[in-house]
Amino acid sequence: MKWKNKGHEIDNFALEICNIFDQKKGVIVYGAGNVGTRIYRALKRYDLFHKFVDNDTQKQKSGYMGEQVVGSDQIIDGGYLLVVAVAGAYKQVSEQLQKIGLEEDKDFVNAELFENKWLPTLLYYRYQHLYTNLAQICVTERCTLKCKKCAHACNVVAMNEEDMPLDIAKKSADVFFSKYDCVGEFVLIGGEPLLYKNLIEIEEYIGSKYGSKIILFSITTNGTIIPSDELIKICMRYNVMIRISDYSASVPRLKNNYQKLYDKLKDLCVEVWKTNAEDSWFDYGFDQTDLKKSIKDVMQTFEHCKTQCREISGEKYYYCVMAHTVAKNRNYNIGKVDYIDLSDVKDRKILLEFELGYNDKGFLDMCRICRGKEAERFLIPAAEQEGTIK
Repeated sequence: MKWKNKGHEIDNFALEICNIFDQKKGVIVYGAGNVGTRIYRALKRYDLFHKFVDNDTQKQKSGYMGEQVVGSDQIIDGGYLLVVAVAGAYKQVSEQLQKIGLEEDKDFVNAELFENKWLPTLLYYRYQHLYTNLAQICVTERCTLKCKKCAHACNVVAMNEEDMPLDIAKKSADVFFSKYDCVGEFVLIGGEPLLYKNLIEIEEYIGSKYGSKIILFSITTNGTIIPSDELIKICMRYNVMIRISDYSASVPRLKNNYQKLYDKLKDLCVEVWKTNAEDSWFDYGFDQTDLKKSIKDVMQTFEHCKTQCREISGEKYYYCVMAHTVAKNRNYNIGKVDYIDLSDVKDRKILLEFELGYNDKGFLDMCRICRGKEAERFLIPAAEQEGTIK
């Protein structure tokens, strides 16, 4: 969306959301899974969580995340907002809730809408807390794999390329947290972040200075490198979760490595999360250079996408990490101004609007060559390697 009244774009929407919450006693999360967990962590931070709803009888007996879990047959209005976090079943659950007299976007809401728009708006307008779901520092563009169609274009980056200097990584964190009060997940990414020689230093710096502002601190790795004992100790100290992307479908040799890494982290009580073996990726079309989209089409691509993947690089805050890294790594002469300078922002409400998809143009330049949400229709093998890696 293009800014028309910067700093006041969502005032009316915010009033509606605050009025809804003024009538509610808290939030019930429908779905005790990955999405529900993420939302739960944020709600718990602000004392807004009430309980889970899930039809898993084992979770009903033992609880989840130390919280009460009830079945969907026990849903009553009770003055709570229901956030539906059931992957792929929103329509079905919505119909069920409407049958018992609950109203959509008043008594219950889709998890994606709640997480990406309602919650950040509520936290700012009610508590003056600037919150975002996800922010990342890309500490290196180098990677141990050479994946075709890499969404960050790390496959074209040479192993002798320079990483982000430690002082810039620290500055990135400093500038970000000078503006933001809380982040749902703060990630150190790459490339392969375990190649970054200053990983321990930046992890300790962020954990010690800003850990209280981070709900979940994580590192995303492709699992090709077993972290050192020293790195694991720092992860334990600052509750850093290790996310492992499972590419064994295309690179079978990694399967044993994943198990070894997973077992080591679990044995040491480091939080670890591994994806299921990924067999397909979206092809965003970044390797094309045809810029023939009309402005209307480009704006539509941006509107439909609403990516949550922010990146901080020094004082520059990029709305889309992929748009930034692909343009940089492929030397595209576009998108160089598609960021907001955090050091220049005086009214933090402008940052909230930026988070919700407002900017000066109403799109990003890289949207010209990105399929955006349409990429879901263009599937390619996940992590297919260039060369002879088996």
